[in-house]
Amino acid sequence: MQRKATSAKLQKGAAAIEAALMFVIFFTLFYAIVSYSLPLLLVQAFNHAAASGARSAVAVEPDAFTDTDSYIQSGVIPRVRTVVGNTLGWLPDSASQAVLGDNNSQVQVNFDQATGVLGVSIVYPAYRESPMVPTLSLPGIGDIPRLPQDLRGSASVTL
Repeated sequence: MQRKATSAKLQKGAAAIEAALMFVIFFTLFYAIVSYSLPLLLVQAFNHAAASGARSAVAVEPDAFTDTDSYIQSGVIPRVRTVVGNTLGWLPDSASQAVLGDNNSQVQVNFDQATGVLGVSIVYPAYRESPMVPTLSLPGIGDIPRLPQDLRGSASVTL
């Protein structure tokens, strides 16, 4: 009988220690899921916004302009940037300022006259240095999440 009591006394704090160890593991997994899903959401949003902007370029009437250069510079690029800005209007202020800036500075629109392909790309510069969810540095594991320097989305359409 005494042996069981002694055994129970030895086991008294084991559950608390196990719970603490499991908390660390589960918190790390939860944090990794949240911190990886936000950049993935941003990249998908950039791809969607770039595709919407590229599709909107098709709606610009080329006959209203005198030449191809004015068609691209005065018609297509402003329309694409407006659509991209409207599509990414849900971003928080810090991300919106980094991506769109004052004049959609990170929205790049390129037109190749030889092929007639319009490319739209959106860049969130230096996301690794200032992520929306802070990174954790765990010993033996490293940074969570491990992210690229810039987040990018792109799309193209033939005009």
